[in-house]
Amino acid sequence: MIVVSVTASAPGKVNLVLWCGRQDEHGYHPLYTIFEALNLRETVTVSFARPVRDRRTVDGIGVRTVVTVADSTTNERLSDQINALDPERNLAVRAVHLVRSIARTQGKDIPPVDIDVVKRIPIAGGMAGGSADAAAALTAANELFGTGLDADDLEECGRRLGADVPACLAGGISLGLGYGDHMTRLDGTSTPTHHWVLLLAHDGLATPAVFHHFDARGMGREELPHTLLNEHENLARVDGTELAGALDNDLEQIVRTIRPDLEATFHAIERTDALGALLSGSGPTIAVAARDRDHAHSLAATLSREPSVAGTVITSGPSNPAKVENT
Repeated sequence: MIVVSVTASAPGKVNLVLWCGRQDEHGYHPLYTIFEALNLRETVTVSFARPVRDRRTVDGIGVRTVVTVADSTTNERLSDQINALDPERNLAVRAVHLVRSIARTQGKDIPPVDIDVVKRIPIAGGMAGGSADAAAALTAANELFGTGLDADDLEECGRRLGADVPACLAGGISLGLGYGDHMTRLDGTSTPTHHWVLLLAHDGLATPAVFHHFDARGMGREELPHTLLNEHENLARVDGTELAGALDNDLEQIVRTIRPDLEATFHAIERTDALGALLSGSGPTIAVAARDRDHAHSLAATLSREPSVAGTVITSGPSNPAKVENT
């Protein structure tokens, strides 16, 4: 059977630990971070087909994105905004282009393709939605083009696309070193489920802007660990209560300073019986740890009434790596 279409998915993430070094000579920040992949997954379908009229195209690759994370009116608006962007800025397009380039070096003739992206991860929320698109697109294109890239090859491709892409490829609970893009899986069969309530903000927050303020105040660490610290060895084996005690994000302080609405949300969380909370990545989404799913629903109902909270998403982790869903 000739395969003409492959669908793959990849998870979003929350950084259980995010420690940031000072900006280096290349303009990047070294990181020591521990990711947990969440059961919010982006889905990408790559197909051999000539791009249709409702798709923006670049170099024989057509793309269309559908957003499903918010109410229907907002979904339509966000989908239209994303589809109006230059396709070259779309990480899924860049991922497919990269794998196609590799396929061509292998002597394969790859015809024009279409990409369909279904987004379920909050946009501009610090949860790696765009990186998950890239991870899913790499996985789907690798299968469709028959390039035979293994996990290490795909991770290397991911690094070329963005620092969070390898985490979305790896899934589970993973240590990220370097720029947070050199991954080591920490979880196993004994890892318990962790329950989360994600609190969405009314406005997004650009990662470069956060790091600009972070750097301006000289907040980067002089040194970072080069291997997993003893204090974090059990993070993949503890329940939500113990996990909450280890949550730590170096960017949280500066974000709470520049975004008073998020400071108000953190104060609201403190009035609940949540296990703990932290900023997700560079924000503005806040991840609240819950005991179980019922507790998560209760926290979501309470916190959704706060004026600073635009919406809530209930999820859990750790989630599976990027994977092919069907062909």
